[in-house]
Amino acid sequence: MPRHRLEAIAHLVRQGLAIEGQFGLRPLEALVWVALTVEEGVYQPHAFLRTDEGLQFTLANPPLRTGAFESVRVLVDGSAVPAEQVELRCGPSAPSRSAASLSRTEPLLLGPGRPVDFRLTLPGLELGRRVTVRLEFQSVAIPPLVWLEFTDVPRRAGATA
Repeated sequence: MPRHRLEAIAHLVRQGLAIEGQFGLRPLEALVWVALTVEEGVYQPHAFLRTDEGLQFTLANPPLRTGAFESVRVLVDGSAVPAEQVELRCGPSAPSRSAASLSRTEPLLLGPGRPVDFRLTLPGLELGRRVTVRLEFQSVAIPPLVWLEFTDVPRRAGATA
């Protein structure tokens, strides 16, 4: 496990112990419940696919979550994917655009309840292994950075469940 991951986990444990020490176990359980609820409401495991070109996945956008994002940074197994190799589409009828085209004046606009499709060009990615994807959305407002990370085994595109 990379050192920065261990440091992040240790920091999270320290914060959890501090919350438990100050407020008891119930608030800590509530925080974990919120985190799991958000993850389950956003990440769609059945849509995580390995294509001939790389990876494809869809994030559900909860009905109350909106935002404008000037950049989207994608990391796969800790390595940044060049923005030119990240294609985004907000909804089935919307045109695709490269993450490299995002800016403060031309942000990615997430509307309530609209899913976001991602296509990553990653030639040579192994099949059948767990992959960790981290998405970092740089907001034009506050909080400035919103991120989501998931680890899963992508299904082969075209394969049945």
